[in-house]
Amino acid sequence: AQALMARAISDHFALCTVMPLGAGLFYCSGGGGKCNWLLVRHAPAARRCIVFFPGDISDFASGSTPYSYSLEALLWVLCCKYPDETIVVVKPRMMVNFFAIYVNFMLVDGIGNPRPLADLRSDDGEEKVLDAPLAVAHLQGLLGSLERELGEALPQPLVLVGFSKGAAVLCALLREGGEVDFWRRCEGVHFVDAGLQVPGVFPVDGQELKAVRASTEETFVVWLHGTPRQLQDAERPFVAEELEAFARRCRSAGVRVERRLYADGQAPSLNMHFDSLRCFCTHPADGDSGDRHCGFFQAWAEAAAAAGG
Repeated sequence: AQALMARAISDHFALCTVMPLGAGLFYCSGGGGKCNWLLVRHAPAARRCIVFFPGDISDFASGSTPYSYSLEALLWVLCCKYPDETIVVVKPRMMVNFFAIYVNFMLVDGIGNPRPLADLRSDDGEEKVLDAPLAVAHLQGLLGSLERELGEALPQPLVLVGFSKGAAVLCALLREGGEVDFWRRCEGVHFVDAGLQVPGVFPVDGQELKAVRASTEETFVVWLHGTPRQLQDAERPFVAEELEAFARRCRSAGVRVERRLYADGQAPSLNMHFDSLRCFCTHPADGDSGDRHCGFFQAWAEAAAAAGG
């Protein structure tokens, strides 16, 4: 097993050294003039634009956390998943004590968890007292701003990827299924080891999912990827329960669902959680996915320690 992992790490690093990994950092304006930093690997001949929302911990590399968890490192991993595509990493508006705060996309509490939808209304449930940010308009604005910075259009087809807490942003977007122009562009949505410390990562109801189905192409897929780190946590049984309920709602609405579990039977760890980004299946015929990459982030950490990094 160690030999296989060593070979996988070697293959990964070899691939990344020959890939066009030049990246740009752009401060872009979205809906209502709100801004986010975008870390971008631009591929001029790309067919698709991959938009990625990271979770907690991941920030620009600074030495306060392992480099392998940084935004730059995650971009590198995504380049292995999508070597020929343009990749846009959306940095949360704020990081507070390593908690990702996506306040430009959704209403959140003090550590970035999405606020319950009931908070939008008065105590009697009749009057709307808070307006949630318009997530689709904000993302469209960010991508339009990025196009102006690049001086050229991004590919029309989109693939949305949300990791850990970043998956909550995907749900904020899905709740706006009536935005036909946006959803016609989307080929698929990948929830990669989605979960929060509190319930509420999948607040999308059946009617909203029916709107998504009506707005998307027949080939549109919602992918649900998981590991024991999230789905078998005895202290957070609601994560698995919410995922099951969300999958049922998707199917009832006519939305195609693909599910994958990685590292089943292995001891949960933070590295396992991040491994899901190397393991996740990007399409049904993806031969570079699955458990062959389990242990990747642990091996990366050990290699960095051995090198004194």
